[in-house]
Amino acid sequence: MAFTAYIGISARDISPIPRTGLGCKLTVMNSDLEIQAGSVTQNRARVRALALAASNVLLGFAAGLLLYYLITDVLNRFEQRQLQAEFPARADTVPASDPSPESPIDLAGWSEQDLPFWTEQAEGGSFGRLIIERIGLDQVVVKGHSRDVLRRGPGWMDYTDLPGETGNVGIAGHRTTFGAPFRRLDEVRIGDILELQSPYRSYRYRVAEVFRVTPDRVEVMRSTDEPTLTLSACDPPFSAEYRLIVQARLVEVTKF
Repeated sequence: MAFTAYIGISARDISPIPRTGLGCKLTVMNSDLEIQAGSVTQNRARVRALALAASNVLLGFAAGLLLYYLITDVLNRFEQRQLQAEFPARADTVPASDPSPESPIDLAGWSEQDLPFWTEQAEGGSFGRLIIERIGLDQVVVKGHSRDVLRRGPGWMDYTDLPGETGNVGIAGHRTTFGAPFRRLDEVRIGDILELQSPYRSYRYRVAEVFRVTPDRVEVMRSTDEPTLTLSACDPPFSAEYRLIVQARLVEVTKF
């Protein structure tokens, strides 16, 4: 009887298995995936926007820096043209041949000529003309070494000695910006000739040492018994971590 009753049940009397819960789960999962995909797209868009903004900032900074260098170089060329026009014509004399051990040191009349010229110059005025053939340098040196003065050209450090039979002549210059007169100072070699001209004389020095020191090593500019010329510039370029020093000994002084 039980078997007969079971067989008698029709298919429509058997309720189907509910599927509503599984459909909701799938719908929720699809929604989550869509939200996650949208978030990834938005994040990627933000990253691209940030990268573009950063590249624009860097490009703007580089362009501004380049423009700054160009402007300072133009200003220096203008200043140098003025200085060379004001400097006596004797500064255009072609350097003599390489000095020998028998070359003269002619300082007769120095106290009546060079000394008054240098002492009477105002800060920022023409001090002399520095020629370094090795690096193609020919610039008027100005009196003083303040930030404003060095924009005009290499500057004589006014706490050092004047060119003469004794003493240490200190000259500083830029390696970047404002014409960068000492940009190639690291190419100077021992034995090279450095020429410093006044309106009355040519002082020629032979390079004896090239080295670098930390900025606190101010003793490199101390007065010396042997007549010396010391050039100083920041090293490496774009950094003030060290000072590049070129020291040369006087080997010849000739009158114009």
